[in-house]
Amino acid sequence: MHPQRLLPLFLLLTLSGCTLLGITKPLTFDEQLATAYTAHTTVVQAATVAVQAGSLSSAQGDKVSAMANTSRSILDAARAAEVAGNTAGAGAQLILATSALTAIQTFLNTSKTTPLAGAK
Repeated sequence: MHPQRLLPLFLLLTLSGCTLLGITKPLTFDEQLATAYTAHTTVVQAATVAVQAGSLSSAQGDKVSAMANTSRSILDAARAAEVAGNTAGAGAQLILATSALTAIQTFLNTSKTTPLAGAK
């Protein structure tokens, strides 16, 4: 069989494999931004619950809230940059904000299972 005839089969199997592994096609900037805003809301809600449950002290909750607010400001700046046509700047700000939100989520997930030093 000619290699050229195998190419469509190879591509089909590769794309199917990516889907099975959870690898999806890249989102548009607007979709990524919407996902990041959702992550921000989730982080704020999780921090509130963690403080109420005693997993975070009030002071720690305030710090998480401040970091989440900073991330929200960066997301707003990313949106403004994208609207202004600065796609490179918008992308960089989106990466910064989502990285910060991911770090906050990781901290909150850890604080649910690990007693925090100095938590009151």
